[in-house]
Amino acid sequence: MIDPEAFKKMSYGLYVVCSGNQNKGNGYISNSVFQVTAKPARIAASCHKNNFSAQIIKETGSFAVSILQSEAETSVIDRFGYRSGSDINKLNGMNVEYGATGVPILLNSCIAWIECKVINSLDVGTHIIFIGEVLQTEVTDANKSPLTYNEFKKKKKRVAPSNAPTYIEEKSPDASTDNGKKFRCKQCGYVYDDTKEGIPFDSLPDNWKCPVCGAPKSDFEAI
Repeated sequence: MIDPEAFKKMSYGLYVVCSGNQNKGNGYISNSVFQVTAKPARIAASCHKNNFSAQIIKETGSFAVSILQSEAETSVIDRFGYRSGSDINKLNGMNVEYGATGVPILLNSCIAWIECKVINSLDVGTHIIFIGEVLQTEVTDANKSPLTYNEFKKKKKRVAPSNAPTYIEEKSPDASTDNGKKFRCKQCGYVYDDTKEGIPFDSLPDNWKCPVCGAPKSDFEAI
């Protein structure tokens, strides 16, 4: 028997993994980034095969990991975690610098970053694990602590994206048993509350989309 609750007891950080260059770049939220060796320093990052970033990492052979701080902006997490780079330019308007390989490095809500050159990759089914040799690192804010995945779920009231390695279908932390009508996005966990929005969910036009991830109205369920 496999009890999914056991997986929830594992600890994770929360990161933005970027790849590409000044002409074409993208990034995604990951909670599966970890150091695999110390000498030489190597980092592993898991990426869903369907992620727009997966192909860019393959093409450029490099990636950068931005370690998010505990009070990271929700807008940063929503942009990189629930939107597709094939639909929007995620790096547009963000605070970005470029590393030695030309890879974009996200500085928004970042306390440290790590630039890596891909030296190997492992196909693990739905995901690819990219192994990167660390080229350079920088601590951008030594006074703030990193954001953990558990804190992300509690503070930001979001669920894991469907492409996340740790995705388990679950109810949003916002779900409650009060008398107001609420509807949850199955993709990101955003909750539309009739009493707060002023317009009943049922009265929204059929082409209305989730303000966080862009999912259609049909992807919402009553809670």
